[in-house]
Amino acid sequence: MSRFLASRSRAAGEAFRRRRGPELTPTVEVEGYFFTQSVASDRATAEAGRATGPLVDGDLVVVCDGEVYSRRAGLGTPEVVLRLYRRHGEDFARHLDGELAVAVYDFGRRLLLLATDPFGTKPLFAKGTEAASYLCDLEGGKRLAPNTLQVAELDGPGCRTSVVEPFDFDHQQKESYDDWIAAFERAVCKRAVEGCYLPLSAGYDSGGIDCALAALGMEYKAYSIVAGENEELVRRRNRRGEILSMDRATFDERKALLSRSPEASSFRVAIANDDGSEVTYDALEDPASCGLALIHALACAEGRCVSLSGTGGDETLAGHRRWPEVLRPWPDFAGRWGAAYQGKEELVAGVFGIEVRYPFFDRALVQELLWLSVELKSRHYKAPLHEYLTRKGYPFDEGVKTGFLPLKGSA
Repeated sequence: MSRFLASRSRAAGEAFRRRRGPELTPTVEVEGYFFTQSVASDRATAEAGRATGPLVDGDLVVVCDGEVYSRRAGLGTPEVVLRLYRRHGEDFARHLDGELAVAVYDFGRRLLLLATDPFGTKPLFAKGTEAASYLCDLEGGKRLAPNTLQVAELDGPGCRTSVVEPFDFDHQQKESYDDWIAAFERAVCKRAVEGCYLPLSAGYDSGGIDCALAALGMEYKAYSIVAGENEELVRRRNRRGEILSMDRATFDERKALLSRSPEASSFRVAIANDDGSEVTYDALEDPASCGLALIHALACAEGRCVSLSGTGGDETLAGHRRWPEVLRPWPDFAGRWGAAYQGKEELVAGVFGIEVRYPFFDRALVQELLWLSVELKSRHYKAPLHEYLTRKGYPFDEGVKTGFLPLKGSA
């Protein structure tokens, strides 16, 4: 993962470097802007195919966090963004297949272009013509919505936003799960790398990813924490990985570690209820955060730096109990609680320099879900995934929603 800050303040860039370590936080100055970017480690950088700092090419500067999956061998994500921008101009974001936050400074045209992926998996904040991938680096910044392109004038007040590429909600016509299943396997395949890992629970979502990873035949590892879940099912699934337990002392230690991170202030977010009121979600108080922190720490110590997450399964597959004939985006589709839980994944992983990837937030996969007929989507709980696990003979508890409870009694 690669945090970044583009600021007109040298002091802000220096503070960014102090928080994240200067040895892997290169900075460049271009026309009064200070571009600062951090990477977790040389290995993580090589694994993700990412440049080690801001990419400067003539009058263009590119900084980004995340990964483009539709890239040629030998090209890192910033180079792909640069090529697409030179080829397509402001339409470049439509050609980005990945999970990333992007800032392109075009000093020739005097424009700043900011782009987010379809579900905003990598946060992106802006304040005027300054940008950052985390709010703690840009005081007063406003987060861009998912699936958004924002174009601002570097020398004036002009700013406009648009949807990168809308989803099609109007054609629920497909009468087979086959296309969704093929899209799911592609979504896992393009995110998986040798040596990746998976937090594996007794639930549908991580189970589906585990099933697909096993079929790929590449080396990966699953980590499970046995506490409040179906232990027998977890052990049936996780025969080749590592099964853990977490005592109170380890739990408290992980929580203290997270609370000391540079992004600790971002762990609290306000979420709007259906009635217009707000509730505060604090990821530091979510027991799942401590469980993930334990798993990421162990994986990091083993040299693993890419994690595949089941987040997104609830937000997309379980959008409705009975799917409606007229389908529109639902509250958690790309926001609210779904965004809060996904943000938790990013924040916890960021403490360990882990790159998290989300197969269930794949644009093509979600579109295949939307295109399924109402009857197919409503046939079972998470019906397409139910069908996939059944076809593969993978063990799961039918119709059971499983929460990740890493410590007994932590509900």
